[in-house]
Amino acid sequence: MENKSNNNGDFGGEESSIDGDILASILSKLPLLDLDSACHVSKSWNRSAFFSLRLLKTMPWLIVYRQRRFPPCTMAAKAMAYDPKSDEWIELITASPVEHLSAARSAHSTLLYALSPTKFSFSVDAFHLNWRHVAPPRVWRIDPIVAVVGQSLIVAGGVCEFEDDKVAVECLDIESGGAVWERCESMPDFLWNSASSTWLSVAASSEKMYVTEKRSGMACSFDPETRSWTELLDLSPVDEHGGDCKLYSRVMGFAGNRLIMAGITGDDYNPTGIELWEIVSNESLLNLKFETIGSMPKACFGKLRGVDSDWPLTSIALNAVGDMVYVHNATETGEIVAAEIEEGKLCKWRTLRNADATWNRSDAGERVMVACSNVSFSDLKSAFKNNLSFSVVR
Repeated sequence: MENKSNNNGDFGGEESSIDGDILASILSKLPLLDLDSACHVSKSWNRSAFFSLRLLKTMPWLIVYRQRRFPPCTMAAKAMAYDPKSDEWIELITASPVEHLSAARSAHSTLLYALSPTKFSFSVDAFHLNWRHVAPPRVWRIDPIVAVVGQSLIVAGGVCEFEDDKVAVECLDIESGGAVWERCESMPDFLWNSASSTWLSVAASSEKMYVTEKRSGMACSFDPETRSWTELLDLSPVDEHGGDCKLYSRVMGFAGNRLIMAGITGDDYNPTGIELWEIVSNESLLNLKFETIGSMPKACFGKLRGVDSDWPLTSIALNAVGDMVYVHNATETGEIVAAEIEEGKLCKWRTLRNADATWNRSDAGERVMVACSNVSFSDLKSAFKNNLSFSVVR
């Protein structure tokens, strides 16, 4: 429509506007916090914002929590979250910090848990605002591996020395409301000397828990339906020439429905890089095939190691959800490295500065936990209702 100007230079006629599918398409490109702001512009923008959710690509946030080291182990009121869509750190402030009797831990990216003699607490929601509390496992544990698979909460290994079975496994049906832990088939014998989260990496799908020794690559899986374990497997990929990749430490995780493995090549005092594979197999994890999905760029690897390159790199932590993969040094406070999965390959590698945003904001009396959450618009709205505030760190 043609607009004609009057003598004052103003334009008459109808105002042009962007609405409908075009506006919804534009809004789907916004970070979630900006999309929430757009909802308040007008009724038509609010409507288009909700239509845009059909087109919205969710990108998992990395969230760094802080907690007091000594009882009461209160979670700090402030946490830091990295939103890959905006490429910004966001400060999360809660009005009601959670208090635990013991240290909380992270497991398979999305799960946080705390184990004490009187209860087992765990949280799987996006911002870990809601914690469920159940009776503690029957077998007392210090450093178990923990996973939520479907409606089953699984704890394995990490058993105190005075217990009879060091590789004991227990399951709890978290949907039935029951508080009775069921003893299951114990972990395979090859895990007898390494049955703790210190030496094992765990990944969880909607159906199974996968466990591998970080050093040897020996692995197995646990099915909560049958309460049993698979046979021994070897997660040792070969290079393009058919030779051993010479990994000395590896970790697993699920990115969407992909089972991902990251491995450090070289040795502790002379690591040469980090390689990542997708593990392709049938349901029972037989006939394994390793498909290379990316190599961490040298610049990112150098920053992950930190300024003191003579310090050993003993292990790494992998947080993988959706189409995002995050890697950081499991024992030091170096950089966090992130990459996106596109068409089955890792791309858009970058390091996330931690200065004033993650570990450097903690002190000697605090410890940190790293989790990864697939944050949806409804998760954001729910967080607002729970009085969680968000502030972008510039």
